[in-house]
Amino acid sequence: MIDKLLKRLIYSISGLSKRNPKKWVFASHNRFSDNSRYLFEDKYNPYGIRKIWVAKNKNEYNYVSSLGYECYIKGSYKAFIHSLTAKYFIYTCYISDIGFQYSKNAIAINLWHGFPLKKIEFDIKKGPLTQKFNSSIKSKIKHPEIYRSVDYILCPSDFVYSYSYKTAFRVSQTQILRFPYPRSIYLKSLPSSKNAKYVFLYAPTWRDNKVDFLNSDYLDLNKINSFCKKNDCLFKIKLHPNTKHNINVNTYDNIIFVDTFADTNTYLAEADCLITDYSSIFFDFLVLDRPILFYVFDEDTYKLQSREIYSEVEDIVVGEKLYNLDSLLNMMLNNLVGNDKSSEQRKNTIKLFNLSFNDTDNKRLIDTINHL
Repeated sequence: MIDKLLKRLIYSISGLSKRNPKKWVFASHNRFSDNSRYLFEDKYNPYGIRKIWVAKNKNEYNYVSSLGYECYIKGSYKAFIHSLTAKYFIYTCYISDIGFQYSKNAIAINLWHGFPLKKIEFDIKKGPLTQKFNSSIKSKIKHPEIYRSVDYILCPSDFVYSYSYKTAFRVSQTQILRFPYPRSIYLKSLPSSKNAKYVFLYAPTWRDNKVDFLNSDYLDLNKINSFCKKNDCLFKIKLHPNTKHNINVNTYDNIIFVDTFADTNTYLAEADCLITDYSSIFFDFLVLDRPILFYVFDEDTYKLQSREIYSEVEDIVVGEKLYNLDSLLNMMLNNLVGNDKSSEQRKNTIKLFNLSFNDTDNKRLIDTINHL
């Protein structure tokens, strides 16, 4: 509690600092990644902006520095000085990844990390996170960074603003930056898939109940491997970093476990078809307009144990929902022979979420931020 009160005091004092509009500090919630990274790395810079990355630890610092970028570890003297004097705080999720206590009179820009499927921030009314976002006096004292209002938030679609951002972030239309996500622009710019074999990418979400679904009949890897060998295709699995398993990944010829910490965009670009469940990763993949399958074998259990899903997007259809392995393999076979049943539905959703953009860089967003 003393730490929180001290941060509030520092926050008040930080408003006395002179801020340089040519200095932008960046951070991401998960390593050097996501929208913050791709905006940070954008080469477009006619304004002479000094871009500084705030790393959470030494590993991140070493990696970003090795790429030739200016970077300091959060909590270090230089990160402190630059956070106090930068005009713009640009982050993927939370201002605390830079340091909310240094942000008074800075312009806070939240790029967020994708289109919400499950309820987020102040829309959360179920589960343990409710106590964090219930606007009580206790919550405001305990989590002051949450109640440091965002100045602007990146939101590619009016539809997303209306069903989520308006209430989740408590922002008005004038605070919305209507541009594509930098990570979407990056993904769309990657070379098209030219695989020797058809690639299915299975990217399941994290399950709070820690159920070992990888060692179950729902995901019989021997059966999947046999299918892939017979049909000359690959089944790549990218698990959530929190998902643990004890499977010998070298057992299967046509199943590949990819690095859970690697850039997801790389594997999305290589995939001919995405298989997921309740993860919003399918929104990212929609940029490529390729087939998507939803393998939701534990749908009822998952919904009971997870956060509420926005009703506006719960019934959006961009691919078949499948509840057992046999039906999944049948639909995979359909895709292998070019029977894409959801093409028209995908196109409608791509339009709704404004994912058919022509941007090849973040010029429009950078220009707008520079003039805020």
